[in-house]
Amino acid sequence: MTPSAAQNGVGEPLTGPDRRARRRQERRDRVFAVAVELFVERGYHNTTMEDIAERANVARATVFNHFERKMMFLDEWTARRRERAMAVADVQLAEHDVGEILARYMRELAHINTSARAEAVALVSPAVQSINVLANLALGRQLGCLVRQGQGRGEVRPEIDADQTGKLLAAGYLLTLTSWISAEPEPFDLRTELLKMLDVVLRGMVVGSPEPAGASGEPAG
Repeated sequence: MTPSAAQNGVGEPLTGPDRRARRRQERRDRVFAVAVELFVERGYHNTTMEDIAERANVARATVFNHFERKMMFLDEWTARRRERAMAVADVQLAEHDVGEILARYMRELAHINTSARAEAVALVSPAVQSINVLANLALGRQLGCLVRQGQGRGEVRPEIDADQTGKLLAAGYLLTLTSWISAEPEPFDLRTELLKMLDVVLRGMVVGSPEPAGASGEPAG
């Protein structure tokens, strides 16, 4: 094996199929990165697939080979952000309760957005418009799974609908994020507001949470 031979990360040379798969993934990543770059520069709706192909220096057919429709770039963009948030939330999962796991998730989403605000400003609105937020939101399903795991450990009241709670958290996140990108400079601290939103939901979900003010029929305060 020569020093320039492609490796699979464990000291073995990549085989033909492995090398092709890696190169395909590299092309996909390149096309995706260029698309996001253009969306930030020109706006999502003002960028064409031809623009992406030209900037990436690939054939138009290559772009369509990896992303059949422009909307698929939005799907990829949101999926990568969910994966990053889940990777942080899922660290030592058994050692944390559902509240801390969800807080980790929200803190990471806040970090992702604040560290790349221009991307969020360019892509959040078209991403929200491209999906049915109430019926088919992958973020809601993922958060619902975390809630369901908390139920399995006895941390969440059994009568709670985990899927509905996941949708509620996802909708709260998107509403907060949409407000955050609506003005310059940032109108509020995104991390703080996301954790406040999460706290409101947790107070009605977690076993042993304090009863919300006024819930017993007595005047609040």
